[in-house]
Amino acid sequence: MSVTFRQVERDEEVEALAHMAYHIWNEYWPAIIGQAQTDYMVEKFQSLNAFRTDIADNGYEYFFIMQHEDETPHELGAATHGADIHDQGDTVAGRVNDDIESDRDGELARDTEDFARTAAVPRIVGYTGGHVEADTNRFFISKIYLLKEHRGEGLCSAAIRFYERLARERGLNALYLTVNKHNEMAIRAYKAKGFEVIDAVETDIGDGYIMDDYIMEKKLV
Repeated sequence: MSVTFRQVERDEEVEALAHMAYHIWNEYWPAIIGQAQTDYMVEKFQSLNAFRTDIADNGYEYFFIMQHEDETPHELGAATHGADIHDQGDTVAGRVNDDIESDRDGELARDTEDFARTAAVPRIVGYTGGHVEADTNRFFISKIYLLKEHRGEGLCSAAIRFYERLARERGLNALYLTVNKHNEMAIRAYKAKGFEVIDAVETDIGDGYIMDDYIMEKKLV
């Protein structure tokens, strides 16, 4: 198996990126921050409009994480388990009746099937993105997210190596990222990859929500 990183450039790729982000976030984050905040943050930071703005106005670069098999790859079965993701907390509206939930899950299932057909060969197993921070000569890794069934396969490590090469090619001094203080698995993983906690921040993102994060940095020089 090999891993490559394909830059997201065309608008249809940005649309596929937003679909994947929606599924991954709803599978992973409600158990940590609740469904309401998950919905709010997806709309604010992981939606189609957010990705378009990041790329057009904020200097972000996004990449699909691509997994290549030596043997004939099987189709990507599902980008998420759509019927289960709403059982982990309240939706942003608070209480949504069963009929609306059923319609929403049906739409997710159809989106997942469409995405799986386009992702099958080679398989798109996650996404990542960030931008150069010129005033500190660092690269900010904003996002590394993987489909559930592909976590634990060394893909996060591959993404960090990808950014190390990219940053060195551009003459940057360090990588940095933010991690939710309650995301213990991610904190351990980044420490194992050479990152150190250098600060703690609480960021008001609106609507009464606070991002409670550590800032972690890995020096390259």
